[in-house]
Formats: sequence, structure tokens, C-alpha cells
Amino acid sequence: MKLYPSTKKANQPLTKSVIAESCARALHEGRSVESSDSKLTGLKIIASPASPGEATFIVRKSICGENIYKRIGRYPELSIAEAREIASEIITDLEESAKKHGKDYRKIKKMDFNRLLKKYGEEVLNKGIKRSARTDLSKIHKYLLPRLGDKKIADMTEADIVAYLHDLDLKPATRNRHLALIKAVFTWAIRMGYTSCSPARYIKALPEVTSDRRAMDDSQLQQWMEVCERWRNGKPDHEALALLMFLALTGLRLGETRHLRLEDVDWSRKVITLRHTKNGKLRRVPVCDKAFVLLTEQRQHLGDEGWVFPGKGTDNPVAEPRRLQKRLCEAAGIPPFTIHEMRHTFATKLIESGADIHTVKDLLGHSTIKVTSLYLHSSPARYHEAVNRAMNVFPA
Repeated sequence: MKLYPSTKKANQPLTKSVIAESCARALHEGRSVESSDSKLTGLKIIASPASPGEATFIVRKSICGENIYKRIGRYPELSIAEAREIASEIITDLEESAKKHGKDYRKIKKMDFNRLLKKYGEEVLNKGIKRSARTDLSKIHKYLLPRLGDKKIADMTEADIVAYLHDLDLKPATRNRHLALIKAVFTWAIRMGYTSCSPARYIKALPEVTSDRRAMDDSQLQQWMEVCERWRNGKPDHEALALLMFLALTGLRLGETRHLRLEDVDWSRKVITLRHTKNGKLRRVPVCDKAFVLLTEQRQHLGDEGWVFPGKGTDNPVAEPRRLQKRLCEAAGIPPFTIHEMRHTFATKLIESGADIHTVKDLLGHSTIKVTSLYLHSSPARYHEAVNRAMNVFPA
């Protein structure tokens, strides 16, 4: 689309009246009109006859011989002050990047998303900075590289990211994880000087529907535990069964429990130290007597050092026993509860026993009380007790 120079004075700042005049002129003359902002060199607005009363903020500027074009947003959804702030950040970042990379600046501007993802994988994920590094690498190779890898990062738009997320045949929560990864990649890229802004900056996460938090009732838990005990005495999956029983008795996460070591058990205080936690911080957790008995049994045949739940014929901890959990539920004649639902069961039992929400939060290792409060809705017995207690004022 051909652009025509503005009739406004070159030293005139963008104002509502200037934009209104540009929109009126575009509509009257049937062509797009571009107006520049004298307050910030490089910030411009394009009025089109196709969108009366609206216009598009852009950044157009030459930096180190490279002509930069960036679409910022629409007016009036984006105010002039907001557009100036965003444009100023973009221009500053571009100029700093050019200064930092010198002769290599043009090469960096031509970098494609494929190369950026590989650099992020090598310099961030492969160094183990993030606990979810393996999952993120899987997303990159399975989804991002095939779909977005060939695009130049300088040309990537919000529409590209939205289209990518829309095409994923995944649950909203999983798509939000993809969005978080893309935002993390671009945040790192900006910090490294590979780009000036993120096309995912203004994309909001999708609403997530919280799934029902199932928990075993007392009968189901007893049946499940009986099968565990029986199999543990005759099955080769001794360590995996011990791990599952320990999870049921502590409500801990699978990942942090698999990496528990015998040296991390305070045998005199019945407290364990978790090092492989979700947020990377050490966490000390007291365990119940039944769980401590199980730890003691593991110590008796393993010694004082090494994994509490070691893998078979390997130096690694026992593998995740998800299939074993499914077989246990089938043998117990109960629905197929997942390992994480054992955690829900533990939390529900705590609440039904009268534990306050802060105690539950600390034992489960939640970062906020908001997460823990979700478990309050998983305990109908708690509500029945409260209702019955309140209705005792009426005669029987």
C-alpha cells in the first residue's frame, strides 16, 4: 500500500487532533496517510480509509544502515503516551543492540527463530538452570522448530504466535506452558541483544479449567495399601512399591521424593530434607510414624548412604512407577487414581482430620495459600460436618 507524506509540520508532536485530522484526510482522499511524532524520532502513525477513526502506531527508523519497521498497536486502544513509551523501549533496545554487536548487528537482525531456539537450548536449558529444561527442550523440538523455526525473529508478529497456539490440539493449560516458553525465549533474546521486543509480550494466557481433584475414600485407600503390602513381599518392584507407599503417607511430589537420599533423613527428629523441589529451594518436612517405619526398613537393607528408593542396576533413583500405580488400582478393584491424586488424597485426609490450612500448605510445599485452598473443596465430609454442627440448634 502506497504511503503519502503528511501535510503536518515536521516538528509537530502527535496529538489526538493530529491523528483525527490524519484519519479524516485518509478517508477524504481514499489513501493511507502517515504522520510522524516530533517528540520521538521514529514513532509514526498510519491512518487508513479502511478503518475510519482508527490508526496504527509504528516504529520506522534506520539503525546502523538497517531500516527497522515495527508495528506497535492500534489507536485509540493504545494511547499516544503508551505508544511513545513502547516505541522508546524498542528504539533504545535496537540502538543498544547495534552498539553491543557492532559489525555483527546485521547478521543478528537476520537471525531466524530456529537459530534462536538452538542458542536458548544450548545456553540456558542444557545448563540445567530451569528445572523443567527437559520438558522445554521437548516442546522446542516437537512443536516450535517445525512450525515457527524458519521465521526471522525480526519479522515475527503477535499473529504468528497466536496462530501457533491456536493450532495446537492441546488443553488450555498445556498451551499456556507453550506461551510461557515462547515468552521466556524472547525475554532472554532481548537480554542478549538478539532482538528488541517480544511478539508475545501482550498475549494473555488462556483461561484454565480446574479439573476435579479426585481423592480416595478410606475404603479405597485401605484396599490400595493392602495390595501394596502384599506385592511388596513377593514382587520384584520392591523399591517402586515402597516409593508409592511413602507418597501416600506423605503427600509429597513424585519428583522430589524420587531424589530423596538416605543422608537427607534426620533419624532422631523424623524429618527429611528435600533438595529436588519444584522451586529449587530446600524444604524440611516431618513425616508420620508409618512413613518413618518405611524409611527405617529402607535403611536396613540399603545402608546409610545413597538413594532412599534406588533404581535397579543403575546409579539413578527408581523410575517413575506410573504403570505400576495403574496395575495396583486394578488389583485393588478401585478406579485408576494417578500418583498426583495420591497427593490430593493426603491433603484431603489432613483437612478432614482438622489440620489448619497453613499446616497443609507447609506439608505440601505450596508457594501460596491460594493453591492450598483448592483442596478445601475436595473434602465433602468437612462440609457435612460443618452443616450438621450448624443445624444442631434445631430439635431432632
